[in-house]
Amino acid sequence: MGDGPQAVILAAGQGKRMRSAVPKVLHLLGGRPLILYAVDAVRAATGQAPVVVIAPGETDVRDLLGEGATCVEQATPRGTGDAVRSVPAALRKPGAVLVLVGDAPLIRPRTLERLLAAHASTARACTLLTGVPTDPSGLGRVIRDQDGHVLRIVEESDLPPGEALPLECNGGIYVFDGAQLWPALDRLTASNAQGEYYLTDVVEHLTGPVEALLATDPDEFIFVNDRRQLAAAEAALRRRTLDALMLSGVSLEDPATTYIDPRVVVGRDTVIHAMTTLRGSTTLGSGCEIGPMALLSDVRAGDRVVVGAAVLDGCELGDDVRVGPYCRVRPNTVLASKVELGTHAEVKNSTIGAGTRISHFSSVLDSDVGTAVNIGAGTVTCNYDGEAKYRTTIGDRVFVGTNATLVAPLTIGDGAYIGAGSFVDRDVPSGALAVGRSRQQNIEGWAARRPSRA
Repeated sequence: MGDGPQAVILAAGQGKRMRSAVPKVLHLLGGRPLILYAVDAVRAATGQAPVVVIAPGETDVRDLLGEGATCVEQATPRGTGDAVRSVPAALRKPGAVLVLVGDAPLIRPRTLERLLAAHASTARACTLLTGVPTDPSGLGRVIRDQDGHVLRIVEESDLPPGEALPLECNGGIYVFDGAQLWPALDRLTASNAQGEYYLTDVVEHLTGPVEALLATDPDEFIFVNDRRQLAAAEAALRRRTLDALMLSGVSLEDPATTYIDPRVVVGRDTVIHAMTTLRGSTTLGSGCEIGPMALLSDVRAGDRVVVGAAVLDGCELGDDVRVGPYCRVRPNTVLASKVELGTHAEVKNSTIGAGTRISHFSSVLDSDVGTAVNIGAGTVTCNYDGEAKYRTTIGDRVFVGTNATLVAPLTIGDGAYIGAGSFVDRDVPSGALAVGRSRQQNIEGWAARRPSRA
């Protein structure tokens, strides 16, 4: 660990209210596991890899975080205070210790920076983040003295019946003086309605001022304990993401039906039409037009790309590419500049050269296609023989007629022609015409001699 503030993220909760076999912190928000939002915010605010307290045996969480965090286990789920107490002595630092819950994914790095700065501004035992959330149910309430100093934090379930509830809520995010925090944890008791060791009770065992910083964004107080709250966090994250895109110069035709993950990057003057979804690490250049009803996942696209109601996944598009409606572009595909796909076309695991046109109802699979090639409507590259898959190589300026069947492994040389309706299973030299079909035969009078079906 470096010399900056230490950070501890509490992620050992069992998440029973999620009713899931998946650990709560691994549920997806905006296409990413919940825990990564807290980890990223901490690293941005402190410059340090956090300590993450997890439940025993959660290897999936360990594997996800990797070297981005130090994971320690809370042997038994006995509350937030016990979770922090699970940090071994070798990892405890005496300076500022930032503690936060792992299920508040919308906390912003700049809010954590403000909290750390407020704590460092004067000699304090603790500075906690508070707020007035839209839905305060289930949150601890802040009790202040006459001078406005924080006296204690009372969990909602421990408030006396009939007593007026304070509006100010605890955000589950604190900065402690580590020299006081670690000894105070050993003085906690479990004499409360839940029978747990509350981290909030540490406040009463500290020497020195305990102050609060009021958060201004209610969305930062959305905690994910069940799937309803996960949906609320998703909606808030989506609003935040779409607002940022529109402010950066992106036009959204209908934000109410547009879903864009927070990692997506979109260039200026791009228009996103209604009912479009952009997922994962998708990156779009400037001046693009996407949708309506497009679905792009992990796509890298250049400038002035046009995509209709198509599904694209794990592919790369150069400048000025046009993908028509009802197309599917599958992973490991590269469409070079000015490639055009008609309607109902499919491309998979292929490289398509600049200026090539793939017409409607065509399927180009496991192929390397040159520049300025015409793939006629209904063409299929047959890549699978029932046991293995093979590639088709098509040179530059090749003309493939309508309804051609190209059986891999196959190489078609530059400037070759494939006759419409041909079955081609042998290599075609450059400049040659391949016609792989039987000669038409007309049988005169056949209709009159045909047996009646009446």
